[in-house]
Amino acid sequence: MQIEFLLVLTPFITAAIGWFTNWVAVKMLFHPREPMRVFFWKWQGLIPRRQSQLAKESAEIIEREILQQHMILHEIRKIELGPYLEHTAKKLVWERIGPQLRAIPLLGSFVNDSTLAKFEVLAAVEMKEEAGPLMEKVATQFEASVDLKQMIEDNIAAFDLERLESIVNQVAKREFRTIERLGAVLGFIIGCVQVALFWATGAVSY
Repeated sequence: MQIEFLLVLTPFITAAIGWFTNWVAVKMLFHPREPMRVFFWKWQGLIPRRQSQLAKESAEIIEREILQQHMILHEIRKIELGPYLEHTAKKLVWERIGPQLRAIPLLGSFVNDSTLAKFEVLAAVEMKEEAGPLMEKVATQFEASVDLKQMIEDNIAAFDLERLESIVNQVAKREFRTIERLGAVLGFIIGCVQVALFWATGAVSY
């Protein structure tokens, strides 16, 4: 009777073991944060241990496959500065140059709204003509001074692991639960197979 009870219990024990091992595997993605030494075995979570390597390889993939530097330069050159330059010209003439001109003795009496409006138009035209060369200079300077791959690598390497774990858990919480349950299901099946083998081989007798 005791042996039969143990046989019935076996699938549930193996299910618990399967669930627990998968739960530990999920937790070991991020834990322990710092290396722990158990006898001769050094134990540390996968991502904390490989963060630098992950940062380097992720940066290479992102730069090569997703966010190539020439794509960013192309997008910079596509920025339309016209509306911003018109607003800047208007603000510059009416809020800065106009008050200063009107404050000049004698000359200020000749500066009226019509004069400032003409200045605004001239300033806007000149600024628009310089927009193209300006954007080209910005793009060229960006290309010369910014190491996109290194910037991505540094940011990933410095990313807070606690925050990263929180993000991953929020995104993949359902998948992690599925992995844990799958461990329990497989463990239960293995337990049933073991019991069946015991019966089939005659290892259990009444």
